[in-house]
Amino acid sequence: MKNLVIAIICLSLISVFSVSAFGQSLYVNPDEDNLIKIKNSKYFASSLNVLRNSNGELISVVKTEASRYLPNPITDQFLDSLPILKQGIFNEKSIEMRQVTVDYNYEKCITEVYQVPGYSDQCNWYHRAYVTSLGINNDSGERFEIFRGLNHSYTVKPSDSVTSFWTIIRTD
Repeated sequence: MKNLVIAIICLSLISVFSVSAFGQSLYVNPDEDNLIKIKNSKYFASSLNVLRNSNGELISVVKTEASRYLPNPITDQFLDSLPILKQGIFNEKSIEMRQVTVDYNYEKCITEVYQVPGYSDQCNWYHRAYVTSLGINNDSGERFEIFRGLNHSYTVKPSDSVTSFWTIIRTD
């Protein structure tokens, strides 16, 4: 039943937005983008990132709290397309919680072989991801990074997969 609900949610998003996990990266310069600090904003966003190997075995679970967000109407438009899981009043403010799941599968093998002693099999190279971002594409194909969390660090092999379970809380 849960998988059916997720599939219905994902299908309803495709008409307006598609969700992606672009931005799992080693390099980010916050001074060169449109994101601003999330502290004291109307948002709280966090992600549980589940890393599995090619056999589906669990490698790690890493929590990332968003430190930056995109102050653009597209952020609220995307959130409004998700069902409200919980809502209520807290400190005289209306709050609502929404969730979205994003799968990111790495390429089978890297395409460029580097001359590094001890690394001859391009399917067994590792890289580190220091950033988890929630990115969306609108119906025109424009890409927007709406939330970003830093400093979680995990090591990924080309055949691994990462599933990010984002929880976003918005106040009025």
